[in-house]
Order: sequence, then structure tokens, then C-alpha cells
Amino acid sequence: MSLPLAILAGGLATRLRPLTEKIPKSLVEVAGLPFIVHQIELLRRNDIGHLVLCLGYLGEQVQAEIGDGSRWGMRVEYVFDGPQLLGTGGALRRALPRLGDAFFVLYGDTYLDCDYKAVESAFRSSDKQGLMTVLHNKNLWDSSNVIFENGRIRQYDKKNLIPAMEHIDYGLGVLQASVLERYPADHVLDLAMVYQDLLKQDQLAGYEVSQRFYEIGSPSGLKETRDYILREHEMTSYTEKHLAEASQILSQLDVGAIEKMVEQLVSLRQRGGRLFFLGVGGSAANCSHAVNDFRKIAGIEAYAPTDNVSELTARTNDEGWASVFIEWLKVSHLNDRDLLFVFSVGGGNVEKNVSPNLVSALQYARQIGASVIGVVGRDGGYTAQVADACVVIPTVNPETVTPHSEAFQAVVWHLLVSHPALKAVSTKWESMR
Repeated sequence: MSLPLAILAGGLATRLRPLTEKIPKSLVEVAGLPFIVHQIELLRRNDIGHLVLCLGYLGEQVQAEIGDGSRWGMRVEYVFDGPQLLGTGGALRRALPRLGDAFFVLYGDTYLDCDYKAVESAFRSSDKQGLMTVLHNKNLWDSSNVIFENGRIRQYDKKNLIPAMEHIDYGLGVLQASVLERYPADHVLDLAMVYQDLLKQDQLAGYEVSQRFYEIGSPSGLKETRDYILREHEMTSYTEKHLAEASQILSQLDVGAIEKMVEQLVSLRQRGGRLFFLGVGGSAANCSHAVNDFRKIAGIEAYAPTDNVSELTARTNDEGWASVFIEWLKVSHLNDRDLLFVFSVGGGNVEKNVSPNLVSALQYARQIGASVIGVVGRDGGYTAQVADACVVIPTVNPETVTPHSEAFQAVVWHLLVSHPALKAVSTKWESMR
């Protein structure tokens, strides 16, 4: 996961009036969504998982719209200027307790489609306290304000512009927290001054990007940004998006949680316990496949109640859906040597009436001392709360939670049965030479 990122979104947005008389600039509609949603989705695609929004003017509306960020699989926190606007640097100074030792920073009205990992790597290898991204602009998209030569920033000044300045501050920076700690808290401070001070101390690295910036700080900039995002959406096919999301999920899977599942399954086999798979819908189909793999490849006695359609439908008809798993487990004499393995998108939630049969079964398993593991989506639900080991499939797009969760159930269980600690029998094609 990349460094945390601060978004400076506390300004009054006077250039966009009357659009921003009743809403903050971050919530201005761009291509059908509030602008900040596009920012967040772009950052999520770049593996940013922790945001701190520095807010001022009408900032409560932004907090109400975005919440804690969980719908993007991110953590979003908020810091407010208070009665006095603190400026870009002052807002960052106030946010330091939430940002860690180093962090990205960008402006709340910019859309910067660049390689964030490359920027972070350049910062880490620079041995400098700060980094500014620059673009060879030649006054094309805004007034150039940087002299950048041989990979180094020679001069930076937003007010005193000279012809030799052909680059522009792109809007994405990286800073060590110690840089801001030098300045007094809760005082007005411009981020440009922070950069200039670093440059005087030879502590400001430079990194040149090639993709132009987009911004919504002015009506013309707003139109250009809308057009770009619309073109971006048109050019990116659903297949490309889906596979890109899958790639993000793969890079974020909790390796430690998977290894804990391996330990649970090894212990289960050693004590001669049984493995019961629970899932509904598409997850139930995954349960059937997994039963075969764990029996045939890992040598573990495994079952799934959903494989017996006659009993499942009879119990549903006679006793109700919520009790089908717990009653099946009781007849199967579930005991403290056994293990429940849950495949579910939501993980079960009684309050929302989501897979109550899973919740009942899990409560019973805990009551009699059986172990529990799971592969679930969203926030993990009840399964994640009670499991001995649980992999929660990260949410990278709220619109594709189900297909990704069910697809990665298969990725995880195939990993498990192939794991050297569990694999007991070679699969056919791997055994043929």
C-alpha cells in the first residue's frame, strides 16, 4: 500500500460562483458524479488506501457524501480548519497527527492522472525531505513557475515569473511530516512557502511527469476536466476496468490471513476433524467445487449442505431458510474437532437480514467450539467478526463487489489446496511430464 495522501479542499472556490454558493468545490458535478468521487476512484486505482481530507468551506457536506471511504475499500479521515482558514500549508500542519511520517499531498480541485508509485519511489530514493512533481508546460495550461534542469528544481516562484520558467508545479507533492512540524500550529501558511524553504535548504527533489493536469478551479478548467473524464470513460472498456480491478484486489490480498487459514487447515487434518463449507448463491457453487478439491487434493474429509438439494429444500419449506445450515450441522454432529469454511459476499448480517442462515450456523459453531475460517467480501460481516482466520476481499469498486468476491473465493481456495503444507496428492496435469 502506498503512502497516505492529503487532499487540500478547504478553499472558498470564488471563481466557480454561483456553482459553489451552496456546495463546496469538491462536490461540483463532473461527468455525473461529485468531483471528489472521481479523485478518489483515480487514487484507488493507484493503490492509495488512506486519505486525509483537509476541509474548510462547507466541508461537512464533503464528509457526509464520502463517509469513511469503505465503499472504495479505503480509509478516509477529516481535518477541519476551524473558524479561521489556515491556508494550504496550515491545513497540512493541522492534519499531521493523521498522516504518519511521510505522505502525498494534492489539491482538491486537481485531477492528476500520473504514476503515483513512481512518484513515491522517486521520493524515497531522493534522500530529500520533500518532492515536487513538475510538468513541462511552457505556459500552455497555466503560468509556468519552475526552472527544472537536469532532473533538479533550480527555482520555484508562483508570483515572480520569468521566461526561463518552462515547467509548472504539477500539483502532487510528497513531504516528510518533520518539514511541517517546523512551523507553528494553527497559523496561516501557504504550501508554496514550504516548498520554497525546502528548495533553499536543498531538500526539495523534483520529478517530471508527462501527462497534463486537469483542474476544476475555473469554469474553463471545469469544462476541460469534464470532457477528459468522459473521454477516459469511453475509451476504457468494461473488460479493461474489470481486469484492472482484479489486479488491484490481487495486490491487496492479506497474505498473513491466508497463512493463518493454512495453519487452521493443517491442524484440522492432523486432529482428524471434518471440513464443512457454507455458502449461498454463487458461493454455494464454489463450496461444491472446494469440497472436491479439499477431499481429493488435500485429503481432508469435507462436505457442503447445499450439495444435498432434497434436504436443503425440505428444510427450507418445513423449517425456514434461516435454520437450514444449523439444523444440518446438528444432524452431522458438528463438534470441536471440526471446522466451518464460509464463502460469502457479505459474510452474514442479522440486522440487515443478509444470510441469516450463515449467522446462525456460525453462532452454533462458536458455541460448541468448532473453528471458523472464511473468504468474504465487503466488510466481512459476521464471519469476519468471529472467524479464527478470514480473508476479506478488498472492495475496489462498489459496483462489482459480488463478481470479484466470488471469483477470489476460488483464487484463495485453489491457493490453499496447492499450498505445500496442505497438498497431499498431485493434480493430474501437474503430475504428467
